[in-house]
Amino acid sequence: MRRLVIVISVGSIMAIVMVAGAAPTLAQMSPQDNDARKAAKQEQREAEQQQKAAKQQPLPPSGGPPIGTVTLYTLTASALVVVGGLCLIGGIVARR
Repeated sequence: MRRLVIVISVGSIMAIVMVAGAAPTLAQMSPQDNDARKAAKQEQREAEQQQKAAKQQPLPPSGGPPIGTVTLYTLTASALVVVGGLCLIGGIVARR
């Protein structure tokens, strides 16, 4: 419990420092920089819309998602569970 509190407080302090560090640079941006930033955001939105359109492909005749997708998600979830278990066991063994 004590470690969790330390991790949360360090994370929140880092977030505050990052926001405070970025604020002056955003305030000092010239109008040209702002226009360039807006154009980059617009390009990013268009790219995301193109990706969404590409993802809206019809499902295979079986009616479900492709098997490769299901396999990828299953393997990823399994790997996360295994790594989490190993970390938990390592923590318990280290305390003894």
